[in-house]
Amino acid sequence: MKLATLLDSGLEWSNPDRGGEHPGVVINDIANRPRPQARVITVANEKGGVGKSTLAFHLCVALADAGYEVLGVDLDRRQQSLSRALVNRSATANRLRVKLPQPRHVVLHHQTGAMLAQEIARLGAACDYVVIDAAGTDCGIVRRAVAMANLLISPVTSSFVDLDLLGRLHPLTRAYRGPGCFAEMVLDLRAARRAAGLAPLEWAVLRNRRRRDNSHDQNRVEAALQELAGQLDFRLGEGLSERVIYRELFLLGLTHLDLGRIPDLARSHSVAVSEVRQLLDLVCPATLAACAA
Repeated sequence: MKLATLLDSGLEWSNPDRGGEHPGVVINDIANRPRPQARVITVANEKGGVGKSTLAFHLCVALADAGYEVLGVDLDRRQQSLSRALVNRSATANRLRVKLPQPRHVVLHHQTGAMLAQEIARLGAACDYVVIDAAGTDCGIVRRAVAMANLLISPVTSSFVDLDLLGRLHPLTRAYRGPGCFAEMVLDLRAARRAAGLAPLEWAVLRNRRRRDNSHDQNRVEAALQELAGQLDFRLGEGLSERVIYRELFLLGLTHLDLGRIPDLARSHSVAVSEVRQLLDLVCPATLAACAA
C-alpha cells in the first residue's frame, strides 16, 4: 500500500476534544462586566517558545514611545516574563539616569474574570491600550483574555509544529483538514461573541523569530500559513526576527527605540527599529503615519 493511501486510511483527521469551559459561559462572564475604554490586545498562543512575552513587551514599549498610556497585564504568574522586563526597564532608567517611556504593568495572581476586569479598571482606567501577555496554555483566564480582546495576536515560528495548533494539515499533501486546538478555541469564542451581539474579534498571526534564510521548508510553511489564513479568517503579519540583540536588550527592559536616548550605547539598528514599528502599525496605523511625517 502506498504511504499516501495508508495515511489517508489510518490517520483520518477528526475533531479533537473541545475541553475547557464552554465559550458561551466565558463570553457571558466578560459581557456582564464593565468594558474597558482602552483597546485590548491579547498576545496568545498555546505553543511555547514562539516569543509571546518578547512581542508583548516590544508592543507595550512601542505604544508608550508613541505617546499612549499603556497597561501590560502578565497572566503567567509563574514566569512573569513581561512584568520582569518592565521592572528591569524602570531599574535601567534609574541606573542610567535617563527618562524612558514607562508602561504600567501588573501580574494577575488571582486568575478569575472578575479579577482581570478589576485590575484593568484599577490600573488601566486612564490607559489607551491594554496589552495582555497570556501563558502558553488553554485555561479559563486565557479564554477570558482572548474573549475580551479587540485584537488577538498569535506569534508563530516557521515550524509545522507551531502550525498544528492553528490547523490540521495532511502530512503529505498539506491539504487543510480542520482547525487545530488553539484555532478551534478562538473560532468558538468568535462565534459566541457574535451570538452575544459583541463586536467581532480581530485576529492576527505573526511570523515571529524568523531566520534570514529562504529554505524549501520555510517556503512550505509560508504556503501553509497562507492557506490557514484563508480558512480561519486571520491576517498574516510580521513579528520580530531572530536576533540576539532583542534578547540582550529584553533583559535590561530596553528596545531599539530606546537606544537613541541613552548615551554611549550602540546606535539602534534600522531594520530592528522598522520591525518594532511594524508592530505599532499593526494596532494603530494612523500613529505610524504621523511618526513618519
